[in-house]
Amino acid sequence: MAHSIVMLGKKHDLKSFDCGNPILNTWLQTTARQHQKKSLSSTFVLVDDESSEAVIGFYALAISSMAAKEKLSPSMAKSLPLMVPGITLGRLAVATKFKGQGNGSMLLVDTMIRAKYVARQVGGFALFVDAKDEATAGFYAHFGFEPLPDDPLRLCIPIASIPEFGY
Repeated sequence: MAHSIVMLGKKHDLKSFDCGNPILNTWLQTTARQHQKKSLSSTFVLVDDESSEAVIGFYALAISSMAAKEKLSPSMAKSLPLMVPGITLGRLAVATKFKGQGNGSMLLVDTMIRAKYVARQVGGFALFVDAKDEATAGFYAHFGFEPLPDDPLRLCIPIASIPEFGY
């Protein structure tokens, strides 16, 4: 079964998406398209190439507000200006019936590749994410994200540290 990650469109079936988290389900079903229309964030969906309407998983990216250098780890903050730009991974979820198959990793790698591309075009020091719990923070840490010193559930990875992933 081949998969693609594409920008959320009108053809995608959002009503049947269920990741087990009502907040994420509701956001995708009621808010994602509105945010995209207003250019507040962009949502990308993982779909099966044969039935491209069903959403397997999704993530949303947005430009983040400037982050204060002192919020970053000392090693990361070295030689940076007082405020640094970034990109935020606002949400990432996989439908319950597709969990445990590497789909979350696939979505995160695509997020990182896209963030690196965007930062090359417009600038941005880091990709930021707010983890919902310690287990989720561990998932992001596995990919090189580091917790901020004063908030272990807010993590970031410098754009320059994102691997090329073969692209």
